[in-house]
Amino acid sequence: MAEYFHSVTLEKEKCRGCTNCIKHCPTEAIRVRNGKAMIINERCIDCGECIRVCPYHAKKAVTDLLSVMNEYEFRVALPAPSLYGQFGKEYSRERILKGLTELGFDWVFEVARAAEIVSDATRQILKSGKVRKPLISSACPAVVRLIQVRFPNLINNILKLESPMEVAARIAKQTVVSEKNIPAEKVGVFFISPCAAKVTSVKAPYEKRNLL
Repeated sequence: MAEYFHSVTLEKEKCRGCTNCIKHCPTEAIRVRNGKAMIINERCIDCGECIRVCPYHAKKAVTDLLSVMNEYEFRVALPAPSLYGQFGKEYSRERILKGLTELGFDWVFEVARAAEIVSDATRQILKSGKVRKPLISSACPAVVRLIQVRFPNLINNILKLESPMEVAARIAKQTVVSEKNIPAEKVGVFFISPCAAKVTSVKAPYEKRNLL
């Protein structure tokens, strides 16, 4: 039997069995048994829709504690572009990045920089003409899992590229190891995740052929 890791979890004591999550789950991965919701591991894509619609906050996403940073000599933050949109106009990009260093990160590498690399690689692949269309981006792990669960005939249409998050993590770690002369195992790279699906992608990555 395959073991599944999911960042979306259920706090049964908060669940009231209202079925709101069932109505909104795109893969029909939730059932109610004995007045409590239950998540079917094989069908859950960690999209977080149930977290959004649950009026009792019975669903939550697994996250790492900030104290995990203390396990590493050098700590890198990878903020997703969506992070900046969580703040008001009075918070500039520079102010937000400075806040990350004040939290204890030694360096901030923006995922947007890696997104440009992935976009360029995508353009090159499209120009080659050697792709099966329609071509579907692999940047969103929830979309990839949705295709695997509900639309397997589209699997070969998924772009075989690392996501911007993965590219950013690799570049950041390689840069620190090279420029700071710090062993790779002492470099902690932390993605500031905007969604539950990306947490699952980090903890339990799906297989794909990397072309970057």
